[in-house]
Amino acid sequence: MPLKGNNVIANVHCHKNWQTRVKCHLNQAGKKKSRRLKRATKSAAIAPRPTGGALRPVIRCMTFKYNTKQRLGRGFSLLELKEAGVSRKKAATIGISVDHRRRNVSLESSQENVARLKAYMGNLVVQKKGKGEAPAVAQLMGTVMPIVKKTTKPKSRAITDEEKKRNVFREMRIARADARMIGIRQKKADQAAAEEALKKK
Repeated sequence: MPLKGNNVIANVHCHKNWQTRVKCHLNQAGKKKSRRLKRATKSAAIAPRPTGGALRPVIRCMTFKYNTKQRLGRGFSLLELKEAGVSRKKAATIGISVDHRRRNVSLESSQENVARLKAYMGNLVVQKKGKGEAPAVAQLMGTVMPIVKKTTKPKSRAITDEEKKRNVFREMRIARADARMIGIRQKKADQAAAEEALKKK
């Protein structure tokens, strides 16, 4: 049945060779296995170095909107390397990423990254090529020294009698009214002060 009104009759083009246009992912399980084997081969090739790559600094995200969050940065600044006692050339050979363009603005973040470098250097095991038997070290899987998120979840406790007596809803309404009426009350107070000043004259 055609559409209501004097309109063009709908003609959907259903005579396309759709079999050639459909992609069926029947190789999903096989691809999953091949990706896993590829990761294992890559890890074995760089062993005993960590699979997560080089050590990176902890930085704040850019802009006012995201600066409360922390993430891993591109590389350590030259000042941080200097304070940690690691040369720029040596850092590249022992798995420490370097960013020569980065500038330290915050003293607190700089000290955190210096402490991070020192902790890494304390746990580092260097194996030199052709220098006898190297110590057996397990390969670190994943990110080197990942960011540990601080949990600020309060512990559960019993409600005190003082808290039970409080009427929080009433306090909220009063605070809301005070915020709303601050201008009107200030105006009345100013008018009263002006009238008192006129009476004194």
